[in-house]
Amino acid sequence: MAASPALITSLFLFISASNVCGSNVCTSRGVTTCKECLAVDPSCAWCSQEELGIKGSGVSRCDLKENLIKEGCNAAALEFPSSSVTIVQDDPLSDKASGTDDVTQVRPQKLRMELRSGASKRFTVTVRQVEDYPVDLYYLMDLSYSMENDLERLRTLGSELASTMRKTTSNLRMGFGAFVDKTTSPYMYMYSPEVVANPCYPIGTTCQAQFGFKNVLSLTDQVARFTEEVKKQMVSRNRDAPEGGFDAI
Repeated sequence: MAASPALITSLFLFISASNVCGSNVCTSRGVTTCKECLAVDPSCAWCSQEELGIKGSGVSRCDLKENLIKEGCNAAALEFPSSSVTIVQDDPLSDKASGTDDVTQVRPQKLRMELRSGASKRFTVTVRQVEDYPVDLYYLMDLSYSMENDLERLRTLGSELASTMRKTTSNLRMGFGAFVDKTTSPYMYMYSPEVVANPCYPIGTTCQAQFGFKNVLSLTDQVARFTEEVKKQMVSRNRDAPEGGFDAI
């Protein structure tokens, strides 16, 4: 009984798939030079013995390393560069940062890698945040009129903020800066001397004259001064809704 067309087709597909799965990537490209061979795949090796495969045996000089040795390639004639990772600098991780300039939080610090085309290598990196790491906290605040409630809240929480940061590090510096907007039209009220001096004059209250940016308190380890300076601040008032935050930064 003749085989059905469906059975013949299935058998053909199975044989074709088996050939693809069992193919050798090193011999499938038909390369003829060492440079081409080593670029095919990291598993490929090249035999520099010119007599290998010249007598019609069909042996390729570019093949898996173990196949070339089986075909009689001398080990000294094999070109099979391997990838490598060398640790150049591996200083131990620091425990504490306070009072030291040289802090190590990543180990190793320097590696040298040599990789074949298409190859990959794994290496391990250890990361640890040291205790008492120096922290500089500069608080830049918008002091336009709409931020009055936020300023009042910062006055209340200033000492709490410093106290909380002290739990993280004893090496703490804090600073404070403020901004409103450009001191020119159309960002600023300019139509009378009273309003220039007190932009809140038209709404029946007092606030400080508009300014672009002020460095109120430079970074200092006397963190109690942060709260003191914040308590002295007053809001201002500018003409349009957007403020000059990017100018301040």
